[in-house]
Amino acid sequence: MPTPTIGHCNRVIGWGSLSTGVLTGLILGLWSFDGPLSTPAWLGEYGDTARRLARLGHIAFFGLGILNLFLARELLRLPLSARARRIAAVTMNFGNIGLPLTLFLAAAYPPAKYVLSIPASSVLVALVITFLGVVRSGGDANR
Repeated sequence: MPTPTIGHCNRVIGWGSLSTGVLTGLILGLWSFDGPLSTPAWLGEYGDTARRLARLGHIAFFGLGILNLFLARELLRLPLSARARRIAAVTMNFGNIGLPLTLFLAAAYPPAKYVLSIPASSVLVALVITFLGVVRSGGDANR
């Protein structure tokens, strides 16, 4: 079996994240806008913090999944060391999985909101490394 290329896991996690975004949207839709089910008590009303965190978790699956797919393509073309590519790939995957899940966890267990900065910082590291690679490429579209 061939070794996966850099970014392969990012593509898998990115597409999985988009799929999970649809799934969580379908679940949240069951009790939104007078849906067929009543809202679980732990989520509260539409404007309550728990419900907002759950909606943000749903949207984070989409946004981070798309960013992860972009990152997977860019990492193959940028003038970065193998170590920098690996760090960017791993930290993006950690953030892509960790941030939406932590948002949902914080909706159900409010003290979890205090660790949201960990996966968010992980995404930041991945994006900064990618940004530096883009700057280093000097605008060469063929890289």
